[in-house]
Amino acid sequence: MRALVTGGAGFVGSHLVEALVERGDEVVALDNFFLGRKENVAPFLKEAELVRGSVMDAGLLRRLTRDVDVVFHQAAASSSPMFLKELEEPVAVNVVGFIRLLEASRENGVGRVVHASTSSIYGNNPVPWREDMRVEPPNFYAASKLACEHLGRLYFQEHGLETVALRYMSVYGPREKSKGEYANLVSQFLWWMRDGKRPVVWGDGTQTRDLVYVRDVVRANLLAAKAKRVAGEVINVGTGKETSLNELVEILNRMLGKRLKPRYVRIPVKNYIFRQRADLTKARKLLGYEPAYGLEEGIREILRAS
Repeated sequence: MRALVTGGAGFVGSHLVEALVERGDEVVALDNFFLGRKENVAPFLKEAELVRGSVMDAGLLRRLTRDVDVVFHQAAASSSPMFLKELEEPVAVNVVGFIRLLEASRENGVGRVVHASTSSIYGNNPVPWREDMRVEPPNFYAASKLACEHLGRLYFQEHGLETVALRYMSVYGPREKSKGEYANLVSQFLWWMRDGKRPVVWGDGTQTRDLVYVRDVVRANLLAAKAKRVAGEVINVGTGKETSLNELVEILNRMLGKRLKPRYVRIPVKNYIFRQRADLTKARKLLGYEPAYGLEEGIREILRAS
């Protein structure tokens, strides 16, 4: 298989590149190096090609999608705070960039586009979150990703281009360092606590997250690339389990041999999401997906890689 991975030098993208190379696929990684880093994919560049560029470059996308079987679309303005200082550019990257990728893929006969969406779309719906729930995105980031889900489905209906949207829960793992303040709380807490600093927790720490290890997310992408009867679908990717931030701090203290207490601060944002847990019924049925990594196992992987 020949694959294009947008955002291929980023966090999830680089793990996708690694998995594709390991199984012998031809891989092209596209990244503008906003959050991605060459060192994330450097070990795989004998087998994979890395191209510096943007999903806003329609001509480049047309060139890179030639003879491609599947596109894994990870490139995005991928965090709500990115939309607060200036709205037009991140929305354009997410929505217009996606349209340009879809159009290039359609023109070149790409078999399928698997694209990253976000669980933020669910807002504060009651858990577990199901894909058929009525949703009201709580922020501009989530709204842009919901727009992409609709666009992908319509491209399949109108043009026959197969698309699959994966709604990621809270993804963590190695290679998040370049994301800095946008990294998952597992990584941020780990960085602080390893240095003897108290983790900063918004609110009282009872809020929960469905913490999914990056290799499980990669496997879901690979399954979505080949599964039958998934074109135009939206599918959750998570663990189906909730972990409170207080529980996360306890686990990290135990694994690091620390006794650091959280520093609780007022929640500084509107429409904050308090609980997160995926219903995985659809992922199991359509993809055969089952999470393989528990939280402690995933944290041990990060520690081994650092």
